[in-house]
Amino acid sequence: MNNYPHFCVVGHPNQGKSSIVSTLVENDSVLIGMESGTTQKNERFEFKIDNQLLLALTDTPGFQRSRQVLAWLQQEEVSPAQRPERVRAFLDEPGHAERFPDEVQLLEPIMAGAGILYITDAASELTAADEAEMEILRWTGQPRMAVINPISPDSTHEHWQTTLNQFFQWVRTFNPMTATLPARQALLRAMAELTSAWTQPLTQLSQRLAERDQQRLEEVSLELASYWCEQINRREPLSKLPPLLSDSPENYLQQRLDKAEAQVFQQLAQDWGHGHTQLALNSSWDLDSDSLMNTENWYLWGLKQKDLLLVSGAAGVAAGSLIDLGVGGSSFMLGAVSGGLLGSTSGWWASKQLPGKRLGWIPLAGKKDYVGPVRHPNFPLVVMARALTFTQLLWLRPHAQRTRLTLQAQASDWPRKQQVQLLQWAKLLQQGKWKAKHQQQLSEWISEQLRERLKAALQKEEKNTWQQ
Repeated sequence: MNNYPHFCVVGHPNQGKSSIVSTLVENDSVLIGMESGTTQKNERFEFKIDNQLLLALTDTPGFQRSRQVLAWLQQEEVSPAQRPERVRAFLDEPGHAERFPDEVQLLEPIMAGAGILYITDAASELTAADEAEMEILRWTGQPRMAVINPISPDSTHEHWQTTLNQFFQWVRTFNPMTATLPARQALLRAMAELTSAWTQPLTQLSQRLAERDQQRLEEVSLELASYWCEQINRREPLSKLPPLLSDSPENYLQQRLDKAEAQVFQQLAQDWGHGHTQLALNSSWDLDSDSLMNTENWYLWGLKQKDLLLVSGAAGVAAGSLIDLGVGGSSFMLGAVSGGLLGSTSGWWASKQLPGKRLGWIPLAGKKDYVGPVRHPNFPLVVMARALTFTQLLWLRPHAQRTRLTLQAQASDWPRKQQVQLLQWAKLLQQGKWKAKHQQQLSEWISEQLRERLKAALQKEEKNTWQQ
């Protein structure tokens, strides 16, 4: 056997074999299709952490002629100890590669030392073909586990469970479309018990996943803190305006803010094995309705007007002055995010109109050097809410998922003190008073927010996950 665990994922076509491979190795490039026979030849996928190979899975075609293969194996009466050699004889038989191409492909790596993950959705009645598949796998003598993929929520598994128990060392239920870390660790713990040679490496893999997630949390918190600061303090020189936008500097700023957000999200998706998500590569994210600068939705992402008045007032920013976009010290208002903001001695105030409802210009005075930063009091909250939401969705997203990952507007549920803190941090940034200690505090705040969100989601999943 290999020093690292290697399993062949086998079963009848269209049972979700490729979905399980995709989720276990954290690779969304695994081809998944609703039609039968999506996997037409063996394909090996490896899972690594820090460039160390920890697990290999071979996705195989499904059984096509299992009863005929079993009939050939049983033509000669052999003892249980001789059955693996009989399977090797089947593979060596001239003409079998052409007559039984799918069975030969899936049996070759098994007889070379791979373990077996037999996948079934357990939604249909057991057939003679199903039992033939299981019997063939038993003849191989290799470590084997049956995995029930609950594709159909209405199916009953009792008859399948009883039958599977007769052919496999372990039988477990695993949904690759919903499985987060606890479910994956539970499956790995069962796989570790199939053979003593893989007990230690698979146990260590489960531990490494937990350690990796902790490290990932620290890294993404630092990354999001830097991104937030850049967005809150973003200025774009008017000298760099493209000719087509020379009369619309506010549109240029909008584009730059949206582009920066999209780049951060795309890089995060790529780093976490979701590089083929529609959002990341196919630009299917609807920028007209779901972009950062769609200010019609700002009060959904940030705070409602009443709460915004209280929080911005408590933050004590820009008191008694007109909120502007700081165009070279002038009063140039970004039309798409202005909404007629008013200054007051109690702090930032937002008008009764939504941002972007009224386009308008404040007369320019002096030299126009740059456009930005955005000083709308909801902007710091919106940037952070969207970043945290995307990160949480991506973190919990199984790699077998192929649906579009979209941001869903939701009101911030942070405590009032934390909302005020974000606005105070934004003020320090834009006043040039930002220090290293503030950056550390912001990173720690993001880490705690993500930790609590993920903990709640994972605890909910763990309640529905069997324990080893």
